[in-house]
Amino acid sequence: MGLTNGATTSSKIVTIVKGKFTIRLPEGSDDPNAIERTLEKGVNAGKVVKELQYTGIEGTIETCLVEESEYGTNFVTELIDDEGARFKLQMPLDSQFFGQYAKRMPNIDTSKPLFLGLGYDKERGRNFLYARQDGVKVSMAYTKENPNGLPEPTKKTVKGKEVWDWEEQENFLYEVAIDFGSKLESMNVPF
Repeated sequence: MGLTNGATTSSKIVTIVKGKFTIRLPEGSDDPNAIERTLEKGVNAGKVVKELQYTGIEGTIETCLVEESEYGTNFVTELIDDEGARFKLQMPLDSQFFGQYAKRMPNIDTSKPLFLGLGYDKERGRNFLYARQDGVKVSMAYTKENPNGLPEPTKKTVKGKEVWDWEEQENFLYEVAIDFGSKLESMNVPF
């Protein structure tokens, strides 16, 4: 048995499910704020789980890394809030939320708390991620108007149909995220 002072350093895993930041509760939990959801995919399809759902998460970024699992590849951001609680925010690399986050990374001040929120665009009929620091919007560094090196999607033909190919853009944003995590890691290395 290792030494302990009673404090825990484990992080709560946070995912994005149907436009909400979500923390799955352990089986048998009876939190009155929990929402029940039936899993639709994987070996646990059909299983009912209880989750806590939120529209925002805030904390200072501790680390960022890419993590592979049997469920896919995620970009994981570990945040610590103002009360010392730790959260591991997991975003699939192939999700719109990862792209929206990565496009803001060059404008994020990692020395300050970051608020990430989820909203719903009624006009487009989809969820979106936004960010704030010190109550001010964190703008995207890569936009259609100012791509700053972000490759445009291209059209290609797949099985006789023209489709958009986002691979170059996805690879670019992956490199932006890896660079962001590396810079963060180098800042956190004790001397």
